[in-house]
Amino acid sequence: MASSDADVAARAVPLGPDDPRELGSYTLLGKLGQGGMGMVYLGRSEKGRLVAIKVIRTEAVGNPEFRARFRLEAETARRVARVCTAEVLDADPDAEWPYLVTEFIEGETLARYVQRNGPLADANLEQLAVGVAAALTAIHSAGIVHRDLKPANVILSPFGPRVIDFGIARAVDAGSGLTGDLQQLGTPAFMSPEQIESQPITSAVDIWAWGGLVAFAATGHYPFGDASAQVLLYRALHEEPRLDDVDPALRPIVWLAMRKDPTTRPSAQQLMLRLLGDPAGTGPDAAAAVDPQDVTNVLQGWNLPAPGATGPGTGNPTAGAVGTGPAADVGGRGVAAAAARAGTAGAGAGAAGYTADPDAPTRLPTGLGAPAQPRPAGDGTVAGQSPTRVGAEPGGPSWPGGPGGSGGIGGSGGPGAPPGAGARSRGNRVPLLVGGGVVVVGAILAGILALSSGGDDKANDSGAQVKPATGTTAPAQPAAFTLPRSAEPLSRDTLVYASNRNGNYDLFRGDVTGDGGLQNDKPLLTGPDNDMLPAISGDRKTVVFFKKGSPNTLQAIAADGTGKPVQLFTSGPAAKLTIANDARPSLSPDSNFLVVRSSTDGTGAPNLGLYVVKLDGSSVQRLNAKPQATDPAWSPDSERIAYWSNKTGGDRGFIVVIPVQPNAEATPVINDTLTTDSDPVWSPDSDKIAFTRRQNGDLEIFEMNSDGSDVRQLTHARGDDQDPAFGPDGRIVFSGQRDPTNPNARQLFILNPNDPTAGDRQLTTLGGFNGHARWNAG
Repeated sequence: MASSDADVAARAVPLGPDDPRELGSYTLLGKLGQGGMGMVYLGRSEKGRLVAIKVIRTEAVGNPEFRARFRLEAETARRVARVCTAEVLDADPDAEWPYLVTEFIEGETLARYVQRNGPLADANLEQLAVGVAAALTAIHSAGIVHRDLKPANVILSPFGPRVIDFGIARAVDAGSGLTGDLQQLGTPAFMSPEQIESQPITSAVDIWAWGGLVAFAATGHYPFGDASAQVLLYRALHEEPRLDDVDPALRPIVWLAMRKDPTTRPSAQQLMLRLLGDPAGTGPDAAAAVDPQDVTNVLQGWNLPAPGATGPGTGNPTAGAVGTGPAADVGGRGVAAAAARAGTAGAGAGAAGYTADPDAPTRLPTGLGAPAQPRPAGDGTVAGQSPTRVGAEPGGPSWPGGPGGSGGIGGSGGPGAPPGAGARSRGNRVPLLVGGGVVVVGAILAGILALSSGGDDKANDSGAQVKPATGTTAPAQPAAFTLPRSAEPLSRDTLVYASNRNGNYDLFRGDVTGDGGLQNDKPLLTGPDNDMLPAISGDRKTVVFFKKGSPNTLQAIAADGTGKPVQLFTSGPAAKLTIANDARPSLSPDSNFLVVRSSTDGTGAPNLGLYVVKLDGSSVQRLNAKPQATDPAWSPDSERIAYWSNKTGGDRGFIVVIPVQPNAEATPVINDTLTTDSDPVWSPDSDKIAFTRRQNGDLEIFEMNSDGSDVRQLTHARGDDQDPAFGPDGRIVFSGQRDPTNPNARQLFILNPNDPTAGDRQLTTLGGFNGHARWNAG
């Protein structure tokens, strides 16, 4: 059953001090998400109805033409029939920040459902295909083109799929003053050839996206595989979609929807007729009318199964959307009848509330540095106007998971023929992690044919020349790569650190007590080698670390120390990397990628810099940073990487932040003249950065806002304090050398930056070096 209004409101992000409490006649209850076009709030109308309110915050609002167009298109959107769509209830184009009000749809997005549970079951897949096609029929009948249909814009409600976020993209786009390619808003994995080439936009772009969306729901992968945005756009122009694993009953319809020539794609009405088993749906003069009862019949048995459910009621519903309808005898024709025969049982567990940020297109693996010519497969980084903070999609994602797409399509008909039937193997599919990030096409198209230049960190460097940012990918390996994982995650109180108490560097773990002591201190990994610089995975079940040797390597071990370490990057382009000395790795929040310093790129060519690497070794992307860049730290919100760099070399420099976006520019947080700072780390909320600074001859721990403001010194004792690390609760642990009689001894200390009067406390009393601590994931 659906959650109560109180439950929904309780799960929204609380309003901040700068958030309005009312908009027009609507009372705001919390925040649902934030994206490129603005904030989405949960609100309540005067009559007590829950609503979703999108407040438009872009440069477009200063353009009078935008407001006029917004008014027109909002009125048009209100005329869209309520057929598998979120009803547009109200709009105020004259407000300081214009807003649009839609009905609140409870449930999770298709993107998030597939991320958590894998591809849809056959019956649900066919119901999704019909429901979204019905929504497009209603949207197109009102004269609207969605232009950004993708899994993040389809909510799996308790009563069927519902399409959201239609009707204002063109107004926002037009009001922005952009021209040419930049007006072709969309998401690369679901963009049609005419969008990519800036051709006239018609409703056919939504039909193409419908095909890609159904393929994604059926397989867990994008229709052109998992690769950088540049590669995906290239494939959309020159290759056929990969439909081998799409249900044979749907595959030819999806293939028709994704034909390169938009004039040869069916209309939404023709799609509906074809899906409902009417052969008239294949002809150019197919009737526009669709019997609504047929759609109702298909969706009558909508019931998402819970993971692992084996029969009715086996799922454990969470607070959210849970299907309650019958699982069979749904009636209908064609695919609808097939859905009835394949009806699934079990309650579906949905995520809490309106989980979609309506501004947030599917998060894509868009390459940080595009290859000179598109490669067959690979992954890169988050694309485009990534949200400042996406409350709807935790952790981002940030980076898509799973191996690269298979090469080519099935069947023998060649590129001009529909793919033939192929065996389905749902059990072997890897769910794809998807999240937010609106993509402006013009910024990516340049990367299809050109290399991204190496970064300069905004500093005038007269030193070594930087090679172009390189992106190297390889086809997916036969078996999916998996990290060693412990059965249970590390406690929030547990940190991992390195110590040379046994004569070489080993890894240890210990629990931070409430009074600042360290208990249950025990070895995690010991041996004759030097193992150091650990990083903890997002699920706290794996520790990745640097092993010093010839050559240096990165390795991973279960967080509880069971099993043997596994060496990373033994195959694919990542095997060509040469891990630099004392190179600290930092994991992406979803633990599918890490960033590390290497002296060679994915081809083995000398090219010193920071590289984002997929953990299975299949993808290597160079950050747009200087060769001196080192000590990277990936932000918990997945959107930025911090590191330190300098102009001429040395062991200190200035702190730099670079967005995890293609061709992003690196920006010194304070200025590029400092030669005193190092060791940046992120706070759990990604709002602050702690770092080391040389001050009056000593190394001290400092903290600042992530934009470089409000710099505060946290330690003041004589000696060298360095290598800070945040804990999950915001406290900071660091390594300190404070014994003048033993300059080689370092101990772990802890402080609370929110209580500066308390000072710091010593955690360890061991001999030798104790440092390189990591407490939070990253």
